[in-house]
Amino acid sequence: MKQKMLWRVGVLFGVALGFGCFLAGIMLPMMTVKKLIVVKNTFSVLGGIGELLADKTFGLGLLLLFFSVVFPLLKFALIAAYAWVYPSVAGALSQWQGWLGKVAKFSMLDVFVVAQMLMILKLGWLVEVQIHSGIYWFTAALMFSLGIGMMIDRDIRQRLKNAY
Repeated sequence: MKQKMLWRVGVLFGVALGFGCFLAGIMLPMMTVKKLIVVKNTFSVLGGIGELLADKTFGLGLLLLFFSVVFPLLKFALIAAYAWVYPSVAGALSQWQGWLGKVAKFSMLDVFVVAQMLMILKLGWLVEVQIHSGIYWFTAALMFSLGIGMMIDRDIRQRLKNAY
């Protein structure tokens, strides 16, 4: 019983750390892009989404908002709720597994980070890119999200196996 409580507290602590990293990652500048020494832009995730919406590029702005902000927040909330409630009924465990699996598929933290890294590598001599702390905080949030998600998935599978 004590081990389960420690595990739950550990998951909630990991969610709190991941959430903090996520907030820092979306608010702090991620990079400065200098194009051919003429134009220099510094942006964060929220700043970039705001600029897209201000430029009336609603489709892309809303897409980034939902897949890079809303779904990751929902994933952290569901993980915290699972650790808080910690259901014991096999049917409830299966339902939680389904919800978490669906949200994880739509949470695009990892895709966003990889896309940014590829952009930095592919631009080459056309632009100069200076990385800022936001990208590191965002990546840390990704690692917390993936790690805690794997822990929860393993816990659910093990508990379902023991239930049958």
